[in-house]
Amino acid sequence: MPDLPGSFSRYPSKQAGMQAGVERALVERAQHGDQQAVGDLYDAHVGPLYRFCLARVGNETDAEDLTEEIFLKVMRGIRGFEWRPMGQTEDGDERSPFRAWLFRIARNHVVSHYRRASVRRSAGEVPETIEDDRRGPAELAELRLTVDEVFAAVERLPQAQREVILLRFGSGLSVAETAEALDKQQTNVKVLQHKGIKRLKEFLAEINAAQVAPSTGERGAR
Repeated sequence: MPDLPGSFSRYPSKQAGMQAGVERALVERAQHGDQQAVGDLYDAHVGPLYRFCLARVGNETDAEDLTEEIFLKVMRGIRGFEWRPMGQTEDGDERSPFRAWLFRIARNHVVSHYRRASVRRSAGEVPETIEDDRRGPAELAELRLTVDEVFAAVERLPQAQREVILLRFGSGLSVAETAEALDKQQTNVKVLQHKGIKRLKEFLAEINAAQVAPSTGERGAR
């Protein structure tokens, strides 16, 4: 297995879009110990995986550690992974069961991280800060808000909606892959996504209005 890089500062903003057929071949090679295939899988998924962890823990150091731990766990278990077709996208491309499996492991690992942290603190609820280096859905970008404000709004969502939004727009998973990662029906994911975006737009509109109001008042006072 190749050494994992110590710096995550140059991650691409989103996954490069590896075709499922290519990814399946890499997975099969990695299952037989091909180190180049392991490295290629790492390169393809480390960016979205890191951003998912960062969005959940809000700390770059912890996110880097979790990303390494998760990918190592994935590679240790890859021999037992079975490629089960998940159908096709609307564009006719095959969906990736490997990516869905990887993010299901990531989600469970982050949950375990919070449990361990909670035990160490011995008090208080598990925090779930939301920070990321990407904006959410395109329609949210119409509001002139900072990334921190967007993901602070994501933090206010119910857990189920928050997880769907993070996987769909923070990590770039499809509806089918998100459903597989969260062990939910695709219809349920679509409903949670719709509700989450609707609530986010309401939250962000409130923030935007609060920012505009003081400046309007100041102009009127002059």
